[in-house]
Amino acid sequence: MLRRLLAVGPLVAVSLACASPTLPLPPPEMPSEAPGPDADHIKLTAQCGGAQANAVIVIVNQNPAVPNDEAVSGSRADGCGAWDATVFAHAGDDLTVTEEVDGTESQPATVVVR
Repeated sequence: MLRRLLAVGPLVAVSLACASPTLPLPPPEMPSEAPGPDADHIKLTAQCGGAQANAVIVIVNQNPAVPNDEAVSGSRADGCGAWDATVFAHAGDDLTVTEEVDGTESQPATVVVR
């Protein structure tokens, strides 16, 4: 009986550990901003460490005047967390930038377009 309890104990501990909450995913680091290919777009760039490796980056322009099909952009970070994206935006627009890893979404970082 003691052997059974000793064998089951680690299994119970592992199952409880898997059920414990994980730390929240931090927001991506603030990207740098550069002119885009035209007056309606900007390019956001983050270097290695700007996001989690291979994270999906989602950028939403919060300006309600921006058409819905232009308001959401995205990218995927590479293995070191670097990413870039071309985004429909104008000076003064608020962009929220999040990253998603394994179904977990980070808190947003807000970029105000220069």
